Order: sequence, then structure tokens, then C-alpha cells
Amino acid sequence: MDILFGKYRMVQRLATGGMAHLFLATIDGPDGFSKACVIKRILPEYANLEPFARMFADEAKVAALLTHPNIVQVFDFGKIDGQYYLAMEWIQGQSLDRIMRHAAAANIPLGPRVTVDVGLAMSDALTYAHAKTLSDGTPLKLVHRDITPGNVLVSRDGIVKLADFGIVKSSVNLERTVAGVVKGKYAYMSPEQITNRELDHRSDLYSLGIVLYEASTGRRLFKRDSMEATIMAASAGDVPPPSHVAPGFPPELERILLRCLAKDPAQRYQTARELHDDLERYRTAQHWTSGGRELASLMATLFPPDSTGRVSTALSVPGSMPGSSPGASVEASGMGSTRTPTGVSSASAFVLPEHAVELREPSALVPTGLLPRSTGTGSTTGVIPPPEPVAQAFPWALAAAAGVALVGSAVFWLFIA
Repeated sequence: MDILFGKYRMVQRLATGGMAHLFLATIDGPDGFSKACVIKRILPEYANLEPFARMFADEAKVAALLTHPNIVQVFDFGKIDGQYYLAMEWIQGQSLDRIMRHAAAANIPLGPRVTVDVGLAMSDALTYAHAKTLSDGTPLKLVHRDITPGNVLVSRDGIVKLADFGIVKSSVNLERTVAGVVKGKYAYMSPEQITNRELDHRSDLYSLGIVLYEASTGRRLFKRDSMEATIMAASAGDVPPPSHVAPGFPPELERILLRCLAKDPAQRYQTARELHDDLERYRTAQHWTSGGRELASLMATLFPPDSTGRVSTALSVPGSMPGSSPGASVEASGMGSTRTPTGVSSASAFVLPEHAVELREPSALVPTGLLPRSTGTGSTTGVIPPPEPVAQAFPWALAAAAGVALVGSAVFWLFIA
């Protein structure tokens, strides 16, 4: 496409969400200099709506404060021709959600080692984010509120990064939280978050516990067939011990996960650093080396290059077809949990598709006390489902033709009779 947008050259549209487009772009300079990035651009119809523009600006303000090797970097924010945009780093890799689905399809358990590597990286990122202060030393009091497998990105080199601070709660936007509204994805909410009670950084540790539970056992914890059932399960917070669903599960890792998943925040780890230290002690006891070699090997196994050497591409959303389009794989963060006027949010991790893809994944932005109608898109309890083939478009033309023929036939026989 090669369209200029300020100083950026838009190379390809990656995805379209509820209130923004996502583009692969470059910043070009003299003597062939070119730096790849991802542009998240708010749609014109939302740019003039104050709540959406404010939400977008809040995301930029918070993300700009965070510089950590396990957090996706946002390095630019602005407005061009009436359109707000964010510029972010791009990462070759996949979301943990997609990794889990492909692993299930290939019957390759991720197991404790991959889980511990992911847990160490995420707890390190949260340790940094939760302790971050403003330039004057004022605590940021950040709570991510959207720790999900879709927001955990794994590069092909085995580097794990946390993405999407779009619905973060912090001192930057604390006063703007709307009373009676729950934000996040139901299946990964803490009991206090899903019931819209006051929450703090320990809610993120609970959500991370769900992610690690699912990665290590290959089982969904709270996702159900309907949105209502998912909300009820997450609200109840009943967690079967991992050893009950995965025989032979390491007892020490089970203890760590169950502590993350305690209903009472006072019974959980009180800081992400405590969780990180416990995971580090467990890894040391297993004599596992540090680094991302295990994850890099897993990525190469699950997502091998095609015959031309290119990495296959796909979107980590329910119903997407794995690896059907050629091209360099890209994980673009920051787009996840895109809010729409109806409260439905898009999936939050991306790879470079051949064509723009509209994302659909139910998420929470609903008044408390109300159960939304089922969308039928939630995963069932049990084994994490493999990637599903893309549903074929309904043949409306054939259906219309059949309907006309049926009516004509009925009229004919009515007059004959």
C-alpha cells in the first residue's frame, strides 16, 4: 500500500478492530535507513468522541512511562489529519494463546518449563510496572487488568513480552474510571475485578495465575460455552488443583499456582517480586538454565517456515486458520481490548496477515449486575481447543434464490389446486 502518514510509511494494514486500525509501517531515513514499527491509528469516527480519544491518550501516557525488556515499547504518540496514533515496536512471534492452541493441535504439552519461563518474564514485567512512579516520584499505582494469553507475546527468539495497556488503571486515569463498569476479559478476571470491587496489583497476579495454570495443564480454567457461564465460573473462583487435571503435576509448582489463585487477595503473593522469586527458586531446584532457548525451540517446532523460508502468519483469535498466508510473522501489541460502543473488545495480539482482518473476541465492558447474552464464542471447559478453520461465508445468494423458488412453487400449486 505504501501510504505516507506523517513521518511513517504505511506498508500494510494488519488488522481492523473496534476503534482503530493496525498497520505495519516504517520510518525511512537517508542512505537506505528504515526502521519497522507498528502504528495503531484511531478511526476518524471515534477521534471526535471524547471518551475514546481520552482512552487512547491515557494508553499512550501510561505506555510511554514503561521501558522494560519484557514490555512492548510504545515510542510515539500524536495526531495527524485529525487521527490519533500510537507507534509501537513490532515483534516476530506469536501470542501465548495461539501457541497454546497449536500445541494442543500438535499434542505437544507446554509443560512446567515453558510455564516457568513465561511466569518469570511476566512477573518481572509486573514487578517493574507495579512499582513504576511518575517523574516527580508519585506512585503510578498501575493495574494492568488485562493479563491474558493473548497479551503475552513470545518472539521467535524466545523473548516474552507483555502487551496492551489499553485498559490499565493508574494514577494517570484513575479518576476517569466509570462507576459500575467492568473492564477486561471475563475468563481471566480476579473475583474482585469481575464483581467490580476495589482492586489493586494483586488482581494482576491472580490473572497471571490463570494464564500459567492453563499453559501448564493444557486446560481452560474458567472459560465456558457461554459468556454467562464464564462469568459465573470466574466469580465463583473454584480452582481444581492442577494435579487433578494433569496427573504427575509438580507439587511445588502447584503450590505456586494455587497461591496466585487464592480468592482472598491477602492469601496471594503480595507482590510480583515474591512470585518471581518463588518461580526462580523452583527453576533453580530443577537445574534448568535461564534464557529463552526452550521457548525458541518450541516456536520453531510449532511455527516452522514454509518452503520459501518465510514464517507462516495467522491471527490469535478464535476461528482463525493457522499459518495459511505467507509473509513475515509479526506480533503487534497494543491493539488488544479495543473498546467499541457496544463494549465488545478485539483480540489483543497480532501477527502479519496477508490481508486486513477484522477481529472479534468477546470481552468485558458491561454494567455490573447484568449478565450479557451469550455469544456462543467462548471456549468450553476442558482441553484447550486447537486452531479452528475459518468459517465459510454463509451463501446468502443461494439462500435467496432458494427462497424465491420455494415461494414461486407454493403459488403455482395454490393456483393449480
